[in-house]
Amino acid sequence: MKKTILALDVYDFQKAEKLVKETSPYIDVYKIGPILFLQAGKEIVKMIKDNGKEVFLDLKFHDIPTTVKRSVESARELGVFSLTVHSIGGEEMLKAAASVENRPKIWAVTVLTSQITIPEEVLRRAKLTKTCGIDGVISSPLEISLIKKECGKEFNVVTPGIRLAKANDDQKRVATPETAIKEGADFIVIGRPILEAENPIEVAKNIYERTLL
Repeated sequence: MKKTILALDVYDFQKAEKLVKETSPYIDVYKIGPILFLQAGKEIVKMIKDNGKEVFLDLKFHDIPTTVKRSVESARELGVFSLTVHSIGGEEMLKAAASVENRPKIWAVTVLTSQITIPEEVLRRAKLTKTCGIDGVISSPLEISLIKKECGKEFNVVTPGIRLAKANDDQKRVATPETAIKEGADFIVIGRPILEAENPIEVAKNIYERTLL
């Protein structure tokens, strides 16, 4: 499976569908966040799957354990590849999410890449999620190697905050695609560098080639 996940952080179905069709030679998984899911819901999931691709449902579930468990069950029925929960939900919530049979992959958010934090806090949350049966974490590029060392190679690290070059935006902890892959990221999540490009296809191709290490 290709390592790039494209974040479909757009506002309408038509634009999302165009991006999927254009970039599909270089991307296997597309991230749906709350903006697009509230706009298009099941329809956007179906479109991506009908194009032979996988869905990463990034709704960051954080609620009482029963509600989160049922949310994971609902995501399973949608047929998504993966979803997010928030690590601050705690042990009971994380275990409830992980207990769902035949579920999608679950990746726990440690600390948002727009926030500045210390690696030890990210690692503490990663270790907690692993003991609860979660498949991996969402973490900035700066903590990848530390998490892999402490949690093992099979524990997924999914990395946002990817930039092709130095950029001035709201992401504080960033890296290039090749740096993240060399550090051990299983997937990299990219949005703006592709979405805002004059030629999204060429940028997606360039990123794909840079991750073939």
